[in-house]
Amino acid sequence: MNIEWLRCFVVLAKTLNFRRAAEQLHMAQPSLSRAIAQLESELGVKLVNRTTRQVQLTTAGKVFLTEAQAILQRTEQAIRAVRQTAIQASGRLGVGFTEMALHTIVPKVLSVFRDRFPQIELDILEACTENQVEALRLAKIDVGFLHPPLRTSFLTVLPIYREPLMFALPVGHPLSLKEAIAWSELADETLILHQRQDGPVLYDYIIHCCERAGFTPKIVHRTTGQTFIGLLAAQLGISLLAPSMQQVKNPGVVFVAIADDAPTLEYAFTWRREDASPIVEAFRQVVEEVNC
Repeated sequence: MNIEWLRCFVVLAKTLNFRRAAEQLHMAQPSLSRAIAQLESELGVKLVNRTTRQVQLTTAGKVFLTEAQAILQRTEQAIRAVRQTAIQASGRLGVGFTEMALHTIVPKVLSVFRDRFPQIELDILEACTENQVEALRLAKIDVGFLHPPLRTSFLTVLPIYREPLMFALPVGHPLSLKEAIAWSELADETLILHQRQDGPVLYDYIIHCCERAGFTPKIVHRTTGQTFIGLLAAQLGISLLAPSMQQVKNPGVVFVAIADDAPTLEYAFTWRREDASPIVEAFRQVVEEVNC
């Protein structure tokens, strides 16, 4: 019996919706329907009653759900035990992340992984997306948390999530008390941004929004070792940051929504496509568990 069929059935049984189940499984809806049909054929019983309005489990389906969940749980335990055995010897894992990614799931992932594999030494690197890609290419790090799109084909990319950016301003700034700020209101302001090579797609979109609002922005570029929060608190300008950055407690900085055309920041986990290391695979599994 195919384990993937069981996973498909369990997700469908929880959602009772083929479209939502297919989305959660990252597969096409016809493929999900085919997997369920193959499972029913293998068992010789009908597990799901499907109409144009609803999906319901049959009596046999309800019984099988409990068994399928137990099988999947035991399978995951077996996989984890095998992987742990494969990396019992001490090893090293290089992990990269951007400043903004650090305030998302990264701390939780590192904590869970260290608890599960205390013998593995973690080498941590904070770097922009472009520098992480280069570090991955040179095998200076093994995995990275960064921001797509990536201009390379040697990496496997696992999307995590996305969030719209906000304007971040020094406390006391005339715009800091507004509920939302339009791009046109930044005409006389200084923007604090990454260097363009650190994220050309987002950088170009910000410049485009400013120019469409009728002005060319005055820009101060953040350099290596500087933090956006520190530069904002020093009242050197306005920046665009992810809402998750509000976790950095700083009484000198205020976040305000963007009134129109808010850029979206994507987060992803990545590793070298040809890297079959059990340590990398174990880390990837932790990322998926934490990101559920």
